[in-house]
Amino acid sequence: MENLSRQAKMEEFIKRNLRADSFQISGLTTDASSRKYYRIKNADKSFVLMDDEGCRCHTHEFVELSKFLRAHHVWVPEVLATDFENGFLLIEDLGDDTIGKLLTSQNEAKLYKMSGQALAKIAAISERPQCVKEFSRHKILEDLRLFTDWYFPMTTGQPLSSQAAKEFFEIAEKLVPMAYRVPNRLVLWDYHIDNIMLPPAAQECAIIDFQDAMWGPLTYDIVSLLAADRRFASNEVIKEVKEEFFKSLNNVDRESFEDSYSFLSMFRHLRVLGRFTTLSMVNGKKRYLEYIPQVWKMLEQVIEYPKLASMKKWLNHYLPKPSRGLPQRKPFTQAMILAAGRGSRMKDLTDNCPKPLIKVGGQALIDYNFDRLREIGIKAAVINLCYKKEMLRQHLEQKQQDFDLIFSEEDEALETGGGIKHALPLLRDECFFVFNSDVFFIDRGYKPALWRMMDAWDKNKYDILLLLQDIKDICGDRGVGDYKIGINGKIERNKDKTTGYPYVYAGISIVNRSIFAKESREKFSLRDLFDTAQEKGKLGFVINQAEFFHIGTPEALQAAKIKIQQQK
Repeated sequence: MENLSRQAKMEEFIKRNLRADSFQISGLTTDASSRKYYRIKNADKSFVLMDDEGCRCHTHEFVELSKFLRAHHVWVPEVLATDFENGFLLIEDLGDDTIGKLLTSQNEAKLYKMSGQALAKIAAISERPQCVKEFSRHKILEDLRLFTDWYFPMTTGQPLSSQAAKEFFEIAEKLVPMAYRVPNRLVLWDYHIDNIMLPPAAQECAIIDFQDAMWGPLTYDIVSLLAADRRFASNEVIKEVKEEFFKSLNNVDRESFEDSYSFLSMFRHLRVLGRFTTLSMVNGKKRYLEYIPQVWKMLEQVIEYPKLASMKKWLNHYLPKPSRGLPQRKPFTQAMILAAGRGSRMKDLTDNCPKPLIKVGGQALIDYNFDRLREIGIKAAVINLCYKKEMLRQHLEQKQQDFDLIFSEEDEALETGGGIKHALPLLRDECFFVFNSDVFFIDRGYKPALWRMMDAWDKNKYDILLLLQDIKDICGDRGVGDYKIGINGKIERNKDKTTGYPYVYAGISIVNRSIFAKESREKFSLRDLFDTAQEKGKLGFVINQAEFFHIGTPEALQAAKIKIQQQK
């Protein structure tokens, strides 16, 4: 099926497993993941098709856990057919009635209790499925970075300071043992009212989302159910369901249960604040913003638990109540891509091809810039053209479907600074990204570099913000290093080309258009303006965390190709 479209592959899978040529396909509501779901109707029968394009969503685990849970008499959908290569599962259709859809004030207690009883049945299973990973302390601390690295900077407008981050994680590390005061069991991870169903005439709940399950504290899922971020259960219902769940446990004392429940409630709320930030800001799912005030209300309640006082103090100091708002994206809508030069150091490789079109890793150098723009949701770019301009224009026509591209033509190459100055009438934003065309990198950091640059950008503090790369992590042209960090925390350029400068300019910057206001030259290097900003104390930086490739010579190109091939 490798030559078929996604739709054709899906239809072929359905035909083969239903042994029918006639059926109806309709889309179902999706969740926060990249999975898609479809209802398949064939005569008087219906099924659900799970489409995990790219096979990123633990399809194998879904199948294994379905068998495991069904063997322990937990109601989950049966898997009827699989195509792991293409990411398709055909599963039992349990209808449309989720607990979230059915809930009313009249049936709230009944439905939440049924949901809690299903969890109690899972908590009684001491056997660990082979496919599940550990819900470890490291996992908890790593997931808290969703809060520190995503929610905090996108709400306050500035990154969390290194000192504040150090204090946060020191507190978290001291508190995390509270989570493990109860036995480890199967943790379904996304156990909330929209992932629990009540099929018609059923006397118990069915669970539809469990492929992300882990092995960890048995309290986590009851927290997910009762500390819901999309709908508040009443305090009376929370108390009753929580108590019923506690009484179902063996050999767990009250204090241990409350410690674990309280810590994991705090952890979940902090994590969810970050997760809803990424879903809204990165994935464009803006509806998640409306849940954030409710998450904060629950977080503020749980940190009143006496043993969480240290985290309450940290939050009140670094993020007091007036600051606990909604994340916001800084107003970057456009970028400048520098593509006018020939790249003479590439020798005969650019005789008949502009340097930005040289291929490495299966695509042209300039195309890596569009991957970065897509990553941060920027869909407009100005590109300066000079050498082999028609070849570049023709190549970039294919990008017009996804990007709004404007070309700034130069009769002669105006260098980096002159090229931007010439294109200023086409650049609408006060501040914008600038990309070189001869670098690309594979991001290894927790948060992508361009998002961190936007976090750090402050137009009142900086005229220019540079992305810097540690010279030891560069494949290709290294040179002697461009910058070092002085004792005052400011960066200093290596004007004399000496050793001892550990960072290279990584070819991406944010600039304020005001830096060109007093520039009379038509042809000049952008680096001149870097120096001016440095002298004024208005040159900022972000350190890149990446596997970096600098393609400036044929030798660097060959080294990059070899390294990329070795990684495949």
